[in-house]
Amino acid sequence: MKSILLLLIAALVLLPVTEKSAAAGNWGPVGIRGGVSADGEDNSAYLVEAFGTYQLPWGLCNKAGWGVWTEAAITAGTLSTDEDNGFIGTLGPAFRFGNPDFPVELDLGVSIAIISRDRFGLKDYNGIQQFVSHAELIYHFTPGFGLSYRFQHMSNAGFNGGPNPGINMHLIGINWYP
Repeated sequence: MKSILLLLIAALVLLPVTEKSAAAGNWGPVGIRGGVSADGEDNSAYLVEAFGTYQLPWGLCNKAGWGVWTEAAITAGTLSTDEDNGFIGTLGPAFRFGNPDFPVELDLGVSIAIISRDRFGLKDYNGIQQFVSHAELIYHFTPGFGLSYRFQHMSNAGFNGGPNPGINMHLIGINWYP
């Protein structure tokens, strides 16, 4: 988390011109993604979800077009293991780094998550209130279509007391830009 904060501070220092995001007030990207746990101890956990982002009006951009933009992200999906299925929903801020003339973007964010059960198989997540942090690379094939790879971590951040097992996930997404 400290490295994300340092990256954000560096971006703010290196991008001296402030401007309103051209996409502010619009939805996009929206899409679907799915993936599996990165750890072998998570009972073959997998996640499938729909997602949407709403572009917020704050961003920084330099004269070459490189910048950081803000967005609110929302997801709804299912977290499953071989034994159990449950709902997962998230809501939180994210920062998108990139250039409209370059096909790759980086998205970093932290969300509040609610899961419908705190046990999946033998894994006890110790509460239905969780936090999800993520780093995502998005490749734009066209202005309206992209594919993404996302690494995310979900845990209760110690707010529910011990234990705090968490789960790491590798996700692949299909992104549409309305």
